[in-house]
Amino acid sequence: MTHVRNELIAAMVGFGLSVILTGFFIESYKDYISMHQMLISGSIAGAKWAIQLSLAWFVMGDKKWIYFREMGVICAAGSAILIPYILSAGGGEYFLVSLIACVVVMAGLICWRLPRIGLNKSWVLLWFGLLTVAVTLQITLVFKVHV
Repeated sequence: MTHVRNELIAAMVGFGLSVILTGFFIESYKDYISMHQMLISGSIAGAKWAIQLSLAWFVMGDKKWIYFREMGVICAAGSAILIPYILSAGGGEYFLVSLIACVVVMAGLICWRLPRIGLNKSWVLLWFGLLTVAVTLQITLVFKVHV
């Protein structure tokens, strides 16, 4: 039981830190035109993680606790990449570069850490699939770019 508690605490700290940093990141970007747009952006990002964790809850059995920990660590590491932008509140190009760097770091960690804990590639592919949906929603719903 201590093992589960430790995994859960690590996951909660990781995701909590990520939520805080992502909120600051969204708030720092001056090209959002409304609070509604900011909320949609944050909700899309949060929903991506919630879907992954919910699926793991139902299909992974005891391995879900390790998965939750790993995803919390990965999410926090990616969000930490956003700190320089948050502190500088740079322009649109810096926003995009920061976001791409965040995704690249998380993708690398997903590809490295999930197989190390014995998960098959379908969990890695799930992350990339949900990332694709989330990016598409961000571009079309939040930034109104028609693709």
